[in-house]
Amino acid sequence: MVWSNSLTMSTGNSLIITEHPRADSLGFWRLALTLGMVLFVPIAALAGGMPLLVMALALGLAVCVWRDPAEAPGAGMLFLFAAQILLPSSARIYSESTDISQMYIWAVGLLIITLAAIIRIGPHRVFDIPLSAQTFLVVALGSAIYAATHGAEISYVLRQFYGILLLIAYLGIGLREGNEELVLSRSRFFGVFCALCFIVYYLAIFGEYGFHKEMGTSGAQASVLAILLVIAGIRARKMGWVWSGLILLSVPALLFQRRDLVAFLAALPIAYAFQSKTWKMRLALGLLATLLALPGIFPQIAQSVGDQLNEVPIISEMIPSSAQDSSSLYERAVQVQFALEAVVNHPWLGEGLGSTFQWDSPIQGSLEGGYVDNGWAYLFQKMGLLGAGAFLWFLITIFKAFSCESAGLTACLLSAALVTMFSEPIFFHFTTAPFIGTFAGVLLARKDRVRKIGGFSDGNRSRNFTYRKGRGFAHG
Repeated sequence: MVWSNSLTMSTGNSLIITEHPRADSLGFWRLALTLGMVLFVPIAALAGGMPLLVMALALGLAVCVWRDPAEAPGAGMLFLFAAQILLPSSARIYSESTDISQMYIWAVGLLIITLAAIIRIGPHRVFDIPLSAQTFLVVALGSAIYAATHGAEISYVLRQFYGILLLIAYLGIGLREGNEELVLSRSRFFGVFCALCFIVYYLAIFGEYGFHKEMGTSGAQASVLAILLVIAGIRARKMGWVWSGLILLSVPALLFQRRDLVAFLAALPIAYAFQSKTWKMRLALGLLATLLALPGIFPQIAQSVGDQLNEVPIISEMIPSSAQDSSSLYERAVQVQFALEAVVNHPWLGEGLGSTFQWDSPIQGSLEGGYVDNGWAYLFQKMGLLGAGAFLWFLITIFKAFSCESAGLTACLLSAALVTMFSEPIFFHFTTAPFIGTFAGVLLARKDRVRKIGGFSDGNRSRNFTYRKGRGFAHG
C-alpha cells in the first residue's frame, strides 16, 4: 500500500503541504460492501436478520482493515453509525422499552474491527501516543479498578472503560494511519448512504410516531461527520460535499436533537475564525460561535428560543412535546452540582468508572443510574480530580495541533469539547469515542508530518519531496 503526500519546499519561509488522495486499492471491497448492503438490508429488515447483517458488516470491514490499514480510522466510526441506523436500540423510543441488547452487538462488531486494526498496525505503534493520552488511559484504568473493588457492577465498569480505551486506541490508529482526505471520502460515501437509510426508516415509522424524538447518539455521529463535510466542501468549493453534509445533518434534525444541531451551527464560525487573518474578525466570529452555542448549554436560553419557535404555527405542530422544553438541560446542570459533591467525597479518582450516580432531579425527584448525561459531570464523578486533570492535559495536546489547514477537524473537536460535552459524554461513550479519537489522531498526524517535513525546509528550498509511508522521503 502506497500513500503519498506531495510536499513542496517553497523559496520563502513557508511550508506548503498538498495532500493527494491515494489510489483506492480496495475498490472491489467497497463495491462489494455497498452492493451487499443495498441487496440484503431490505431482506434482513423483513426477515429479522439485521443482527447477523451488522455482524457480517463488521467482519467485512475487519477484512478491509487487514488488507489496507489506511481504512482503519474510518472503518470503526462508520460501522458504529451504520449499526445504529440498521439495528437501532429498542430503548430509543421514550418510555417504550428498556432493552439495550442491540448495543452489545454494536460493541462486539466494533471490537472485531478495532482488534483487526491494532494487530495489523502493531500494538506498539498504536499506543505510541502523546504522554497526556497515555496518562489519561492509566488514570481511567485506575478509576475502573477502584470502582470494581468497591462494589460497582462489573458490566458497567467494562462498558465505561471500553469507551475510554476506544478513544485512546483510535487516537493511535488515526495518528499512525490517518489521512484526512480518505476519511472525508469514506464519510461522504458510506455516511450519506447510512443517512439515506435512516430517512427510509423514519418514513417507515412516521405513520405510527409522526415527528418524534429518540434517544441515542446517531445524531451526534451524523453531526460531527456533517461538520467535516460541509466545512471541507466550502473550503474546496465542492457543493457535492456540502449537500452530503446537509443530508447527514437531517439525522439529528429529524430526531430533534438540539445539542447536535447547536454544535453544528457553532462549528461553522469556529472554522472561519481559524482562517481569518485579523484579530477583529476572529473575535467577532468567536462571539458568534458563543451565541450560537448558548441554547445548547444554558436551560433558560434554550427555553426562550423554544418558546419563540412555538409561536410559529407550523413549527409548533411539528416539534414533539418532549423536544419543546429544556428540562433535559436543567437535569444536566443539576448533575454537575452533584458530581462536584461526589468529588468532595472521593477527590482523586471520583467514585470510579462503572459506579452509580445519585442526584435529586427537579422534575422527576430522586434518581440513580450508572450513566451521566453531562459529559463534564461524567468526568468528575467517574474519575475525580486526577481524571479531570489528565483529560484537560489531553485536550491541550489536541488544541496545540489546531490549524487553519484542518479547519473542519479543528471546528469539530472544539464544538464537541465546548458544546456537546455539556449534554453527553461524547469523548467517553463507546458509540462516539472512536469518532473523536480518529479526528484527534488525524489532526495530530498532520501536525507531525508538518514538523518532520519542516526540518528539510532550511537546506532544501526550491526542491520537491514525496513522503511515502514506511519509505521516508524521496525526490518528487
